[in-house]
Amino acid sequence: MAVTRVVPIIRVTDIRSAIEFYCSTLGFVADFSYSASPDGPVYAGVSLEGHQIHLSTFAGDGVTGTAAYLYVDDVDAVFGNFLRAGLKTPGNPNSPVEEAPVDQSWGMREFYVKDPDGNTLRFGSPISQRG
Repeated sequence: MAVTRVVPIIRVTDIRSAIEFYCSTLGFVADFSYSASPDGPVYAGVSLEGHQIHLSTFAGDGVTGTAAYLYVDDVDAVFGNFLRAGLKTPGNPNSPVEEAPVDQSWGMREFYVKDPDGNTLRFGSPISQRG
């Protein structure tokens, strides 16, 4: 037996605004959406360069305010792409990692993005990869 893929499930409260944020602002692609009934909870998949995240309004699929880490080749380029797509930083000087990429003491250069439900996507690349 071999694990072929791991997909985080992120709990959201409004699937439409979540998909809009992930796809329009962060450049994800909507892969699928499933609902057992027209008024029921929704389970959807979005992907970025072939790497998928699932978004769910189902009560049993965790809680909002979770985090997922995404390793990228060039964190500064990714951040720039997000800004050009309309990402608004919170303007919080007490959290510089939400304002722009920051070199961390553990050897990663990172920035954090919060979705409309307060879930955090942490993007990072090793400091040693910077030129």
